[in-house]
Amino acid sequence: MIVRSSWRIGSIAGVDIAVHPSWLVIFVLFAYAATVSVKAIAADSDFPLSTRNDVILGLIAALVLFACVVAHELAHALVARRLGIPIGNITLFLFGGVASILREPGTPADEIKMAAAGPLASIVLAALFGGIAWLTANSSVQWIPTLCLFLGVANAVLAVFNLLPAFPSDGGRILRATIWALVKSQARATGIASAVSASVAGLLVVAGATMAFHRMWNGIWLVFIALFLLQAAIASGRQARVGLSLERMRVGECMARTLIPIAHDAPLTAFVSAISNDKRTGYPVVADGAFVGLVNPRDTGSVPPMLWPQTPVSAIMTPAARLPALRGEQPASDALALLAKSGARSLPVFEDGDLVGVVSEEIIFAALRERTAAPERAVSAA
Repeated sequence: MIVRSSWRIGSIAGVDIAVHPSWLVIFVLFAYAATVSVKAIAADSDFPLSTRNDVILGLIAALVLFACVVAHELAHALVARRLGIPIGNITLFLFGGVASILREPGTPADEIKMAAAGPLASIVLAALFGGIAWLTANSSVQWIPTLCLFLGVANAVLAVFNLLPAFPSDGGRILRATIWALVKSQARATGIASAVSASVAGLLVVAGATMAFHRMWNGIWLVFIALFLLQAAIASGRQARVGLSLERMRVGECMARTLIPIAHDAPLTAFVSAISNDKRTGYPVVADGAFVGLVNPRDTGSVPPMLWPQTPVSAIMTPAARLPALRGEQPASDALALLAKSGARSLPVFEDGDLVGVVSEEIIFAALRERTAAPERAVSAA
């Protein structure tokens, strides 16, 4: 998930940290809640705070708590990077924080490692602040245990809340990974986890509304979070249906079979002329009849048009050695995963060692739209 229109405020371990304007709303609410909480904790500890001091301590507590949220999301990002999964930035927004993971984990084990990293970081922080609060309980500087007790409890709540089985929260991702390992299908697992998430969101709405009815106004915020989770669950359910269709569709059903081979030493002017009336995204490059790479019309953009006559196709092609090979019987979802992982615009498809087709994201999704539209046309005809 990527939260747009954000302000970059810095970078930690090579990961950009950004703030969305909606974060200002939640910061004010958290600062107020923190002010009330630290004042109550101080009063229970026979350490009454003046109005000015409890506001200052509440603001400090809110700022440190959001630093803890960044640490939670940073744990996700660093584990993802260690697993070879590309990451974007960390954004603080209305509902807390989110680390932009640019590609889904390749295995259930990777997903569990990545999802569990955040709650584990929050549990460690809860223990750390709780330990400091206990060690400084008899200190003459009483604001330290007061602040640390609040932060310890807040991080524990953050960990527990994130472990709720509501996809795409951390607990929901752990649930999906577990189901994925059992059913051997990420798409089916996503659908099941999304259904569970919708149920959890419904229960949270009921709980929040009940709290608000009894004048526990925190319940209103719980309802908002539940509705956010419900919206995410619905979106994930749609994604799961697309993913399941991609798992069921074979590469051989969506690849381009009519190939236009391009000589490796042909100038770019000849290449552009040869494909002028063709709209496909990948063309096999051959040398002495052997497949040596793929070239895409967009690759010509790296060369000024004035240099096209003396620039061979081999200068802009993606060499075969850098292209993962596919087979016609593989799921289309495998092709999409390899396209994302390799960064290639298109991939070759082989059968018995012979090149039989080329596949790309555009071709796959065009075939998927055609497949989806076919039943609708049949219903209309009936």
